Amino acid sequence: IAIPTTAGTGSETTSVAIFDDVPTRSKTGIANKRLRPTLGIVDPNNMRTLPSSVAKYSGMDVLCHALESYTAIPHWLRPNSSSVSSSPLNRPAYQGSNPISDIWSLHALRECAMYLPRMVNDSAGDEQARSKMCLASSSAGMGFGNAGVHLCHGMSYAVASQVKDGYWT
Repeated sequence: IAIPTTAGTGSETTSVAIFDDVPTRSKTGIANKRLRPTLGIVDPNNMRTLPSSVAKYSGMDVLCHALESYTAIPHWLRPNSSSVSSSPLNRPAYQGSNPISDIWSLHALRECAMYLPRMVNDSAGDEQARSKMCLASSSAGMGFGNAGVHLCHGMSYAVASQVKDGYWT
């Protein structure tokens, strides 16, 4: 069961977990279809007390996920796409952009354009903005959970692991 506390990662919809290993100062991701939650409880009231900066940065995560999955290599242009099994069990976790992931990603992009500034300006009072950004987060998660994201997303782990308490170390 996944209960998000920010409108950011969309982890309630994906089979990816990201963690920081503090002793080694590293950040990495694990992907496995068994990590996908059976149930996601998305409640915008969990975000009522978000500081503006957290609303902003988690909202930018939604925006980046949606943009990266929408602009990912199309599934038919991926290397060896003709040899990919027709069985969903044998397909790669990230297939490249496809008509379904595009629908989710475009929805998230539109919601971010309308509601991210409002949530950053008033996360406590603007219930509609919180609700719409929750939906955008889940939508972006479904988009990138199918299509994948760009290389820069994975490359960011090395940089993000060097940040401590909001400052470079």
